[in-house]
Amino acid sequence: MKRLSIVFTGILLCLLSSAQQSDTLKLQNCLNLASIKNPAYRQKNISAQILSDKLKNITNNWFPSAGINAQALYNSETIDFSDVFSKMPVPVSVPSLPLDQYKVWADISQQIYDGGVNRTLKQAEKADFNTSIQQTEVDLLAARQQVNQVYFSLLLTQKNSEILGVSLEELKSKRKLVESGVRNGAVLSDNLLAMDAEVYIMQQKLTEVRLMRSNLIRILSVLIDSTINETAIVTQPDQVTPNESGIRPEFGLFESQKEKISVNQKLIGAGDLPKFFAFSQIAYGRPGFNMISNEFHSFYSVGAGMKWNFLNYGDSKRQKKVLELQKELVDVKKDNFNNQLTIQLLTEKMNMEKYDSLIVTDEKILSIRKSVTVSSFSKLNNGIITSTDYLTDMNAEIMARLQFENHKILRMQSACNYALLEGKL
Repeated sequence: MKRLSIVFTGILLCLLSSAQQSDTLKLQNCLNLASIKNPAYRQKNISAQILSDKLKNITNNWFPSAGINAQALYNSETIDFSDVFSKMPVPVSVPSLPLDQYKVWADISQQIYDGGVNRTLKQAEKADFNTSIQQTEVDLLAARQQVNQVYFSLLLTQKNSEILGVSLEELKSKRKLVESGVRNGAVLSDNLLAMDAEVYIMQQKLTEVRLMRSNLIRILSVLIDSTINETAIVTQPDQVTPNESGIRPEFGLFESQKEKISVNQKLIGAGDLPKFFAFSQIAYGRPGFNMISNEFHSFYSVGAGMKWNFLNYGDSKRQKKVLELQKELVDVKKDNFNNQLTIQLLTEKMNMEKYDSLIVTDEKILSIRKSVTVSSFSKLNNGIITSTDYLTDMNAEIMARLQFENHKILRMQSACNYALLEGKL
């Protein structure tokens, strides 16, 4: 366990170091940090320690149990044989037992055969531990999915900020040319005012996007429990490389739940078997087993016993039946989850195909919009159209560019979502 903790600590330090030194964010690093630094991750070590202590306690059931007892007693009367022996032909004097009695003794019991209860209890604790671990993995997957959503939202805002920033600079450059045309009398001054208004509008949009990005940075910082620089660059995943050996942790959870139920069925069966044990008692006091002795002395007894509650009126059978029905409930939940997962996978696959098609069309639309904008600006400089007409064409190009870049990012997100849904990322 210590060696495992050292390995994970080393991985964590490497991830933190790479994230802080390069001022760049990578999806895989964020997903790893979301798993390692999530509060749910600490449950694994806690559960492992709990299991270790419980198994030790069950093992101790095989050790002899011993207890020390003491007793002082005063009786109002005691056994008296004087009347019996006084009627005999030859009178016999028999001492009477004392009214006060004292005893200190130790009871020792050793289990010999328990019907397999302790062995099955260990199996039950291990099954409960496996269920806890699988539930933790389910929680960690949910955390990774949340990080994935925030990461791509952050990537979208970053790309939109870049496009709007470049568009704003281009607009300012075009404004200078229009301003020169106004001074030369080739362009009306109203055209310049319309472009000034558009500059402010674009600055507002850029501010909104940057504020949204800043908020997403803070959210991601909380999810991965790390400090992220506001100027950190979010990198685009080049290609999703899913882990082919991965599997959704929910399937492991369902199997561990059924295994836990099966062990509980075995435990019920073990409880119906007879139990054998040995016992002894070592004592000192008076009177002992020799009731007529008035002297303090030591005495002991040893023996063996059996306990078998064979008449349970069908309770065990009904309990096993209830557990079998619980297994069927787990299978129903598994089938329902599998159906929902299939729907989600089909949806993400359809999204990938949709974005592949849209990206091809986006490239054509963007190429046309670029040509229209160039032609429109030339017409503006020649006084053929107004700046409002040009700004309409320019905004259409910006929207086409934003749509093109957004569709590419959404295509990446769908691929990552698909891998996460399969449990392979």
